[in-house]
Amino acid sequence: MKRRLSFVFKQLKRKIVVSIAGDANPQRQAVVSLCLLALTELALLTLTFCTNFLSAYIHNTLEVFHNFRLRSLANAQNIVAFERSTGLFFEQRLQQWHETHLACNEGAASPSLSPSPSPVADYVPLASGDSPYYAPEGASAVAFGDLSPAQQYRFLRAVWVLSAWVSFLGFLFIPTMPPRLLPVCDFLNALGANVGACLTIDFSFIDSIGAHGSLLWDWNDEAVKTLNNPYAAFPSQHTIFAAWCAIAWIKLIGPASPALSVSSSAYWLRALMRWAILLYPMATIYCIVITANHYISDALGGLVVLAFSYAPSPILHAPDAQLLRQQARSVPSTLPY
Repeated sequence: MKRRLSFVFKQLKRKIVVSIAGDANPQRQAVVSLCLLALTELALLTLTFCTNFLSAYIHNTLEVFHNFRLRSLANAQNIVAFERSTGLFFEQRLQQWHETHLACNEGAASPSLSPSPSPVADYVPLASGDSPYYAPEGASAVAFGDLSPAQQYRFLRAVWVLSAWVSFLGFLFIPTMPPRLLPVCDFLNALGANVGACLTIDFSFIDSIGAHGSLLWDWNDEAVKTLNNPYAAFPSQHTIFAAWCAIAWIKLIGPASPALSVSSSAYWLRALMRWAILLYPMATIYCIVITANHYISDALGGLVVLAFSYAPSPILHAPDAQLLRQQARSVPSTLPY
């Protein structure tokens, strides 16, 4: 099925390219083909990035806001009950400690301001007769290092896109009121309806962005009120993106080179470069909790969604790696490196 769909898309792409560039100009066809690919990628990534806004549009169009608010409140109360029963409900205490001792809230971490790192891995050539592509030492028969750079990009892109759209389904079917809105009584959306729960006795969360401000926007901005889904809390896309960045970094930088001694400073510097990225998702989870934008369960849900999205990716891209190795077997073993 995958091969048939790929063949159909290739034929459709060829017809479009020929209709634009003509059949007798291969250079122009290559340029048009590259432009179509870039536009397709840009459209896919832009639409994926806007899943929060898309969920807001769907809810505002198909659902009465009052019912939407009640559903999100019920889901939030279920999360709070679950966290209390498991000992995870410490968001209020953590925020109060942060406000008392640090008081430096500037808003939750934003995926649009956190670029994915782009490390350069230390690669070693494989033995003669193996894949002509360079791969990290110790790569298995079907591993990330067996893929070409373009296939590695598609691998990582597929993980992020799938996880974002799975979280989009969560925004649609499990709308959840974030902690910052539980005690709020007077915050209105663009339609003039209250978005908070006004549970001032049960909860004491502080809306950090409302209290301390933000560098780029404010909850009272009309565009934010119109486009933003206030109940897009579960699962946390902030956590998904930060953890995805960590996975991408670890995958791209690869394991330590066998040429480095464990006692050498270069070995430990490389290990630090590889694993220090884990501080990024940890810091992101801390930020979204102390700003009362997410529950701990939202972050855990984001990690589960990312794991679910990552699981089928090696299977989907296994044929690509196997094809590379089959092609390598037909290449003479005296490849220049």
